[in-house]
Parts: sequence; C-alpha cells; structure tokens
Amino acid sequence: MKKEFVAFTRPMIAVFIILNGVLIFLQHRLEEKKVSIDVVVIANLLLFVVSMANIYFQMKAVNNPNPSAAIRGVMAGTFLKLFILAAAAMIYLFAAGAGRSVNAIFVSMGLYIIYTWLEVRISLRLNPKK
Repeated sequence: MKKEFVAFTRPMIAVFIILNGVLIFLQHRLEEKKVSIDVVVIANLLLFVVSMANIYFQMKAVNNPNPSAAIRGVMAGTFLKLFILAAAAMIYLFAAGAGRSVNAIFVSMGLYIIYTWLEVRISLRLNPKK
C-alpha cells in the first residue's frame, strides 16, 4: 500500500511544491496587495496535510466491500477539511486582531478549492471498477 499511496499522491505533492514556489516567487507582489504570505503558506501546509491524510483513509475505505463506503469517505474528508480550515480561519481572524490579512483568507479559500478538486480526482482513480 505504501508504493500505491506514493503513486497516487504524487500530483498532490507536486501541487504543494509548485504552490509554495509560486508564493515565494510572488511574495513582494502579494504583500503589496496586503496578502500575508505566512498565512497562505500555513494554510497551504494545513491543506496538504489534511488532504494527504484523507487520501490515506480513502485508500483504506476502497477495500471495504460496501461500495458506498468510498463515497462516504470522500464526503466526510471534504467536510472535515472544510471545518478544519474554517476553524483555523476563525482562530487566525480573532488572534491577529487589527493586523489580520483578509486577502490571505481569500487566497487560502482558493487553495481549498484546488486541493479539494485534486483530492476528488485522486479518489476517483483509486478504484475505477466500483
């Protein structure tokens, strides 16, 4: 399962690395637009970790004889990821006070869409027979 996991998650790893590279490359432009790079990088890392864990659990669910288990796994993972990021955003907005970067939250929401799309795409490739 380890080789299978690595093979399925290569696109997610590539997206994580590319996004971090783009964020570092565009750091000054984003800071001019009042986007906190630190917040976006942490959101990217959080999304990456949650998505990787979700893919791992979905790989286990695919082996379940119940065909709806895989669908429940995808939906539960997406729901869990949404709540984890919503909680992180709320904690950041309350903790940062007046120095918060709302634009960074919007960029992070865009990253959420990218990771969710990629995660669903990987999930659909896990077991195409079912």
